[in-house]
Amino acid sequence: MYKLISSAILFTVLFTACNRSKDAGTLPESTGSPAEVFVVSDESIKENVEAMFQSGYRRPSPILIIAENAEKQQFENSLVFYFGRHQSYSGADKHASLILVAEIGKQAGNYSDDLESIKPLEKLNGKEIVLNVYKNVWAKPQTIFRLTTKKTTLQPEDAELLEKTIYRYETVQGLPGSLAPTAYCDSVSRLIDGNYGFNFKFPPQFKLEFSNREVVWLWQETQRFYRHAFFNIFTDSSRIETAEQAIANRNLYTARYLKNDVGTTIKVSDSKLFPLTWEKDIMLGKHKAHVLRGWYTEEGTYRRGPFARYFFHDSANHRYIVLDGFLHAPEQMRLPYYRTFDLMAATIDFK
Repeated sequence: MYKLISSAILFTVLFTACNRSKDAGTLPESTGSPAEVFVVSDESIKENVEAMFQSGYRRPSPILIIAENAEKQQFENSLVFYFGRHQSYSGADKHASLILVAEIGKQAGNYSDDLESIKPLEKLNGKEIVLNVYKNVWAKPQTIFRLTTKKTTLQPEDAELLEKTIYRYETVQGLPGSLAPTAYCDSVSRLIDGNYGFNFKFPPQFKLEFSNREVVWLWQETQRFYRHAFFNIFTDSSRIETAEQAIANRNLYTARYLKNDVGTTIKVSDSKLFPLTWEKDIMLGKHKAHVLRGWYTEEGTYRRGPFARYFFHDSANHRYIVLDGFLHAPEQMRLPYYRTFDLMAATIDFK
């Protein structure tokens, strides 16, 4: 999809690496996609639980607008829920990365019984709900949210609490199952750490494309979509403190290093149809970051998609380490792909 503009220093890595072997007695790897939540309840209230989320949880993502219907301002939801009975406890569903155990009134299933003897990491009280949070019960990494309520709908305040809590825990728990780093990923990370003095975790679907003194570029491309993890490393002689500076910085590096297949560059979209957000000092893993979110467009084409650009200020080394994740996934759910960038950003560490 893209042509390289500058000469690159290719890392030589072992492509035949396999997944890490599991030690006997350890928890199995969790399964599922980012932002995908398995909701389980007692069979007697399953229909009520499904109705609760279908009618009471409609929280759109502020960024993931459906590009095909941009003029209608249609957005994807910020979480994906799928439902099961408590009998699923004996199957693979209990290995889901994110599990929401729903209890209405005094009804509870086998999942809840298993949680009774475990002290929760955190207990949160909403307007009409109570959330208990547990970690790594049946798989790893895994977070379980036990929701208790007497209502059959979710109030907006409770939906917001649920979303923020799930996002906060998912961001720090790590990449699940099929997204867990392999030996190949680890070898790339060690090389990047040795050459640049920072490291991060990434899914094995991404392959290292090229690098030079100020860019590390990983990508995945299929016939249906592409997504990129584009790292920029540069001096902090010019601070990034405003959205305008962040936009100009992104356009500078994409123009310098990326050209699409018709020979034009990509840039931050200035269309009012696509939202742009700028957040400062957001805690991601061990470090704070400024985060620019919005949409990019490929000039001269109809291709466009959402991006997230995370500015980490490495003050000890007077530089910025910036992860820019962007994707093009027409007529598909973008949420799992997009949330992966947040999970990657939360793993970044530097010396």
